[in-house]
Amino acid sequence: MSVDTHEFQEDGMEFKDGNLLIQTILLNPEDSMSSPLSPQKLNLPSKRPREDDEYDPALKHKKEILSLMFNQSQRSTRSKESTPKKSKTCEDDSALDIPDEGLNEHATDNTISNLILSPKGGNENDINRRRRVLFPKRLPKSKPSETSVVYICKGPDYKGKFIPEKAKALGLKPGRQYADLVKGISVTAPDGTVIHPHQVIGPSRTGLIFIIIDVPSTSYIPSIFASPELAVYRSGNKELQPCVIIHMLGNGVLEDLRYQEWMKSFSPETEHVIMNEQYCPQRIIFHNTADSQFKLSKIDDKQFRIPYYSNKPLKKLELVSNIPNNSKIAEPLLIYHTEPSFKVDESNLIPVFDHNDQDSEIVKSLHSMNEYLNVAAQVQHEIAGLSPKLKKIPGENIAITTLGTGSTLPSKYRNVSSTLISIPDQGCILLDVGEGTFASLVRHLGPYGEIHGDQMGIENFLRHLKFIFISHMHADHHLGLIRVLSKWNELHCDDDNVSIHIIGPSRLWKWLNEFDDVQDFGLSKLKFIDGRDILFQRQQNGSPMILQDLKNCIGLKSVESVEAIHCPSSYGISVEHLDGWKIVYSGDTRPCDDLVRVGKNATLLIHEATFDNELIEEALNKKHSTTEEAVKIGERMNARSILLTHFSQRYPKVPVFTDDHGKVGIGFDFMQTTIGDLYKSPKYLKAIKLLYSEDNEEAEYE
Repeated sequence: MSVDTHEFQEDGMEFKDGNLLIQTILLNPEDSMSSPLSPQKLNLPSKRPREDDEYDPALKHKKEILSLMFNQSQRSTRSKESTPKKSKTCEDDSALDIPDEGLNEHATDNTISNLILSPKGGNENDINRRRRVLFPKRLPKSKPSETSVVYICKGPDYKGKFIPEKAKALGLKPGRQYADLVKGISVTAPDGTVIHPHQVIGPSRTGLIFIIIDVPSTSYIPSIFASPELAVYRSGNKELQPCVIIHMLGNGVLEDLRYQEWMKSFSPETEHVIMNEQYCPQRIIFHNTADSQFKLSKIDDKQFRIPYYSNKPLKKLELVSNIPNNSKIAEPLLIYHTEPSFKVDESNLIPVFDHNDQDSEIVKSLHSMNEYLNVAAQVQHEIAGLSPKLKKIPGENIAITTLGTGSTLPSKYRNVSSTLISIPDQGCILLDVGEGTFASLVRHLGPYGEIHGDQMGIENFLRHLKFIFISHMHADHHLGLIRVLSKWNELHCDDDNVSIHIIGPSRLWKWLNEFDDVQDFGLSKLKFIDGRDILFQRQQNGSPMILQDLKNCIGLKSVESVEAIHCPSSYGISVEHLDGWKIVYSGDTRPCDDLVRVGKNATLLIHEATFDNELIEEALNKKHSTTEEAVKIGERMNARSILLTHFSQRYPKVPVFTDDHGKVGIGFDFMQTTIGDLYKSPKYLKAIKLLYSEDNEEAEYE
């Protein structure tokens, strides 16, 4: 994929291609003054000469970085005859696999400037050289911004259509004269009459306009009224009337009378689409995951919990009386066609998921699976007979939730890596935070102000989140970190004494520092520990006070890392508690002897099992483990239980493995168990394998 960068740095800047003209209007919140703001008092962005952009070294640096990340166009110019290679995933060699060590860190600004200004080479070696100099260097400094952007989008002008019937009635015949008239050239009919284009071409019109406006809070409303560029589209000029406005609104904006009046100032024909968490119900969007969880819940409705959802909004749009009649809430896959004519298209709307509706397709489908339901009931009966015979074990109330169990990128079945460990009365630990982790937490725990079943609730989780471990810098393991930290910081923004511990590669700290330039997520409250400073075979001399503070805050006896066999600066981790339980997490790795040593006699091993056993060559090439290799690591360390996760997204069903000791469980998204209930997971496999068997038509299709 090729990506071109266009940065809007001032009010009224435009972007144009063959399909769209996009004008930007920048909005800012009113300042802290209590009196109403006049346009002069608004903190609107300052203008600057347009030609300055061409000589902005920071912008050029950012464009170069993006060019090297998305450089397919450069590769294609290298050799048009060469066969395009299969695009790589984050499991392959990537630009992020550049080691932290080396001269790259010391690249001078002069070196970088020369690279940016030099002609772009199409040679693969040149591209890699540019990456190795630019990527480890800190990005140009920037500032956090409260600016919100309004996009005014205009489609191409619609030319009038040639009308052959009119041309024929005027005595013309098909041929060159028709073509000349289409081009705007007048022609002469056989009888000598001059025929002009407007006589045979229908009326033209300007391209239709749509607006996307982001209003985070009511403090941005004065900036809307102060913008002369935005006022143009409220005029009586039909050519400037938007066909639809997408309103992305923070809570309280739609109820504000000023905003309601502003909405009503547009043409009565303008459609208004409202996007707001209180007016849009929190429906299930990814049905495949929810359907799977619903079926699995028939084995154990505590371990396989149905994700939180609500088909009713907190607030009803119809109760907001002072907004235009053409207003509706946004829905996934609601489509607005702008050409060749404007129309609203609801044909692709997602069906409503409701597992309590006995007439729904998902419930009917489950009721037809008699064999699976019978086996699920047998498994429940078998486990019930075992429970009274079990002895208490250390940490039996510790809860483990596999929020994401896939690799590389999210699929319709599995989100990417993230595991939650909840220690009652002491705190919570997150092991990796792939993209979408916070959304998964909300689906699992319930949204703000609500609790999903017997869960702790998202706010309680954020209050008790003490420690996050990031195994390595591949996107499927850390891309959701900023979102989680931002939500954590929102809850603790007024408390300077609170902190959160993060263990990860040294480059993670650089990334967090760069991200802090553009978003305040509480960097000053983070206590960072480099993974290599707590390697188990070394004396733990890195940040000893921070490490001891981490141990004290959740009652840990030891926290030790190992160097994983994956990309540079990859780690696994062992967490041992004073109560006697130990959880070991592999991260992404080939079978690792050090992990066996540090995890000796672990209570639970959570190990990646990216590939089935027959794909050993692929596992070797991409430095991952097969299911059988993961199980053997658990056996070698004498782990009490083994939980497999991080499956290739090609496996919606249960991977193949050998479990001679009855201690292996398979991770599914939103699956929750406790250390005391880990013995159940192997017992579930009989029903799970039947549910996802090759003979099952649905599983085979998926």
